[in-house]
Amino acid sequence: MSERNKSHRPSWVALLSVATVLAILAAGCKSAENAPAAPAAANPAEFLKQCGLQGKVALLQFGMVGCELSEEGLGKMTALQKDRSIEGLAFARVEAGRQTKTADDYFAAKSPGFPVHYDPDSAVGRMFDATAWPTYVLVDKFGRIRYLGSWPDEAKLAQWAAALGKETADPGPGAAMFEVAVLDVPKLLDQTRLPDLQGAAKPLRERMGPKGLLVVFVDTNCPFSATAINEMSSVASVLAKYEIPSLLLNVGEPQATVEQFYTQRQVGIPVIYDTGKATLKAWAVTSTPTPILIDSGGTIAYRGKAVWADVGAAAEKGLNLPAGTLKFAVKGTGFG
Repeated sequence: MSERNKSHRPSWVALLSVATVLAILAAGCKSAENAPAAPAAANPAEFLKQCGLQGKVALLQFGMVGCELSEEGLGKMTALQKDRSIEGLAFARVEAGRQTKTADDYFAAKSPGFPVHYDPDSAVGRMFDATAWPTYVLVDKFGRIRYLGSWPDEAKLAQWAAALGKETADPGPGAAMFEVAVLDVPKLLDQTRLPDLQGAAKPLRERMGPKGLLVVFVDTNCPFSATAINEMSSVASVLAKYEIPSLLLNVGEPQATVEQFYTQRQVGIPVIYDTGKATLKAWAVTSTPTPILIDSGGTIAYRGKAVWADVGAAAEKGLNLPAGTLKFAVKGTGFG
């Protein structure tokens, strides 16, 4: 996947393979009244129909019980639903965890007032390109994705819902997205000046190698970040042979937490950190782990899931290497 916030829209007409559909273990949408589960949806249109969202402007939250940010966003959506704060906007939660009594009790206690769909295999998440938690997807009345990212500003969300509510014709697969991030990478390389574990702060540009730089956004709490952190030494050793250094950029945690975590683990590559979230916002990163591969010209060659084969394929293209040249002993993760 290239830049995450660009228009990665799944086809609305292509069905999942029969094997994939049979592999979906998740039940269909359930209302607050615990209606019987519907058959697994084979495409986004079917999913929206099952959830009673066909023909509606809707905000979908892809989250997971136990994720603090997912819980925070669910609370905001529940409040908007109950207050009817945004006219014409419907909601649904897509739960990445398995349906258990604990999960059912959680949603019963929250009383969201909108459908909850269990999606343990992330089949629906993949339909909407949402495999990070939480991710918010705004769809128009015709089922087109119009926003994909972190929790949107509520005033903007209201404006978007009003605008989409007035549309009378299907804009088609090329429908314009709201707030597609266009990054000024050369400027960011100069302005992103963060300390390492030794306290030395310098711009990212000075940390680049002759052929580029791999920056992996992580934190110490996310289990998927843990996978990326544990595997980065192996990944970095391969890229280093082609003059691409790698580093971990830890975000949103106190200095003491960062220092203790990485001192105990000795991850084998440089670690820099931002105790706040300004760097996340500047780089338009909505989840961890997120690897960003920057080529020697200061252009983003890869931005997406921490799947190392995909990172390697992007690096091969930028280095003009035959496909399959970069071989990693680790796989990474498609979640975050």
